[in-house]
Amino acid sequence: MSSSSRTRERPDGLRRTHRLLIAAALVAALWGVRSGLPLGVGLHFLGAAGLYLLFGAPRALLGLALAALLAALLGGTPLAALPWAWLANGAVPVAVVWSVHRAVTRFAPPNPFCYVFCVAFAGAGLSMIASLALYGAAGTGIEPFVALGLMLGFGEAFLTGMLVTILVVYRRDWVVTFDDARWLAPRA
Repeated sequence: MSSSSRTRERPDGLRRTHRLLIAAALVAALWGVRSGLPLGVGLHFLGAAGLYLLFGAPRALLGLALAALLAALLGGTPLAALPWAWLANGAVPVAVVWSVHRAVTRFAPPNPFCYVFCVAFAGAGLSMIASLALYGAAGTGIEPFVALGLMLGFGEAFLTGMLVTILVVYRRDWVVTFDDARWLAPRA
């Protein structure tokens, strides 16, 4: 039996789990690429919006917990700060993107561009701004919040939007939150 036939025989859930584990490792690596501020605050892309769009909220939160643990084990975050890192870099951004996704699904026309631009681009940017707002509210010393929010939010939006756009075009079944019946419905 060739390896390509074994790949086809794997259940979809196992393939999705493999993709989640790979995505969690990539997010942990993305968190390792930091830009530091003079006050000792490290800034990085989140990847939470991308995980939510690809896997849905429960699996995204699990993947972000794995990414936070992996980042902590690799020395990026102290183990004592692991719950805070998961909350600020994972749970809050996923909740923001989930809210944007629900609002766009309810109020926007059924057009794939609404999904890509509103949910993927805008949702990712807003998730970064929400994460920075949480850090600012906790008093971690992020004073230039507006400038950081705009710069990092745009980068997060661009990165996530580009990835989701490519996957919606070429591997739509990998994007769990993209509903073909909703976004590609024939117009009357």
